[in-house]
Amino acid sequence: MKNENRAGPLNMTLAALCWSFGGLCIKFIPWSALSIIGLRALLAAALFAFYRRSVKISFTRGNILAALCLAGTTILFVFANKLTTAAAAILLQFSAPVFVLLLELFTVGKKPKPSEIIAVTATLAGMLLFFADRLAPGNLLGNLLAIASGLSFAGVFVFNKRPDVVPEQSLFLGFLLNAAVGLPFVFLPGGFSFDLLPIGAILFLGLVQVGLAYVFFTRAIRRTPALLACLIAAVEPILNPLWVALFLGELPGVYALSGGVLILATVIGYQLWREKHDIMGR
Repeated sequence: MKNENRAGPLNMTLAALCWSFGGLCIKFIPWSALSIIGLRALLAAALFAFYRRSVKISFTRGNILAALCLAGTTILFVFANKLTTAAAAILLQFSAPVFVLLLELFTVGKKPKPSEIIAVTATLAGMLLFFADRLAPGNLLGNLLAIASGLSFAGVFVFNKRPDVVPEQSLFLGFLLNAAVGLPFVFLPGGFSFDLLPIGAILFLGLVQVGLAYVFFTRAIRRTPALLACLIAAVEPILNPLWVALFLGELPGVYALSGGVLILATVIGYQLWREKHDIMGR
C-alpha cells in the first residue's frame, strides 16, 4: 500500500526536478522569451507524440480546459516576468495551492480539510522566506498576471483529475497551443541563432525540462491528489537556484535556505500524514 501511495508523489518529484532546470538553461539562450516557449513546446510535443505512439486528441471539455491552463500558465508567467520582478512573479505563481483548494471547492464541492489548509499555509510561508531577500513591490499588472498564472497552474492539476480528461492528450494539446503562439517569434530578429550552446540548451529544455517532466506528471497525476501534486511542485523553485549556485556560483541566502527547508519539510510531512491517515482509515 505504501509503495502504491508513494509512486505518484515520486513521479511528481521527478517532474519538479526536471522543471527546476529551466532557469539555468534559459541563462544560456539569448533568444526572445516567446521564441523559447514555441521551440520548447514543439520539442516537448514531439517527445510526447513518440512517448504516446499517437497524436490523437479527443476534444472533450476537460481536455480543452486542462490544455488551456497549461498554455496559459507559461504565457502568463512570461509576460509577468516582463512586467514585475522575477522573485515576485515566481512567488505569486506559487499561490497555486490556494487556487487548487478553491477550484476543488467550486468545481467538485470538495471542502478543504484542516490538514490541507495547514500544509498550504506552511508552503506559502516557506515561499515568502525563500524570496524574502529578493522581494520588491513590482508592477501591479505584472503581479496580477503572475497571480493569474498561479490560477492557471492550479487548473493544470485540478482539471487533469477530471473523468473526461486523458492527461497525455490534454498536455499534448497544451504544447501545441504554446508552439502555435511562440513559433512565429522564432523568425523575428533575436528569435533564433545557429549557436551550439543555445541549441543544446533548447533541446534540453524541450525534451527534458518540459517533455520528460510532463511524462512524469502524467504518471503522477493519476495516483496523486491535485493538492499534494501542486505542493510537491513547490520543490521546483527551490531547486532552480540550487543548480544556478552549483554551475554559476550564485549562492542563495540564509532566508532562502530556511524557506527551502520549510517547504521540503511540509511536503514530506504532509505526505507521511496522508499515508498514516489513509492506512488507519480516518
